[in-house]
Amino acid sequence: MLKIRKEQYEELGKISLKRFEDSMVEHIREFFTEQYDALGESVVRKVIEYGVDRAEAHGFETEPDVNMYIDLMLLLGSNFDTDPQLPWAAEILQEESMEDESMEDELIEDESMEDELIEDESIAEPVGQVEKLYDQAIEYLDRIEGPEDEYLVNALDEFSDISFEELPLTRSEDIKNTTVSFLQRIWPEKCQVVGHAALPNFIRYGEESSHCYNITSQRGVVLYIVLMFMLGSGFDTDPQFPWAATVLKDESTINEAARIEQLYKKAIAFLDEWLIES
Repeated sequence: MLKIRKEQYEELGKISLKRFEDSMVEHIREFFTEQYDALGESVVRKVIEYGVDRAEAHGFETEPDVNMYIDLMLLLGSNFDTDPQLPWAAEILQEESMEDESMEDELIEDESMEDELIEDESIAEPVGQVEKLYDQAIEYLDRIEGPEDEYLVNALDEFSDISFEELPLTRSEDIKNTTVSFLQRIWPEKCQVVGHAALPNFIRYGEESSHCYNITSQRGVVLYIVLMFMLGSGFDTDPQFPWAATVLKDESTINEAARIEQLYKKAIAFLDEWLIES
């Protein structure tokens, strides 16, 4: 009888994952052409690997679910599941966890109903949480980007027009209003959708995150929060933006002002390319 060793199973898993990764590369090349061109294949593959891990952490294991999860990462930012700008994403993912636990409890309590649960698709098949996430994301993006992406293009254009010198240099007691003014100037439609009541907490989160990289000047904090707003709150660890992590973690550049200016230049270069592709 043929026996398959553990090592062979692991190798089969690697082959299957490589096949999925290759198919996702082609999928992104076809359906996210602008982002594919801006990122390049090597970065796209890192995004896919990151997405597989994130999806698995949420219990998504089928290829269609993981595919859609990675699509959501490209649309919302790779760390959309923990982004304070997108509380509905965490809520939907939490719903999934609660529903899975409830279903498991029901099956354990009454095994005699197992056949009925399998026959009844409305009970046996879990609610498509990835589909729910995707539907919510499309509705959200329509509102912040516009029917023809005109709000997004205007935001990219507006950010590109802001010179480094325009970012506030001296520390203000009211960093919240200073930052809100910049966000409102760059992307008023998104400010409205996120909600002005939610912006103070978002800004506070951005301040705390920036301090992890020893960014304390008002110019640095405001830039960091603006990039969170444009790219997603987890842009600093997002494989879609490797330039951000490179600059933020560069220990050779001790001077904060120099590091912030470098971050600004990298962001402008990336967003300008995004604007051209859009």
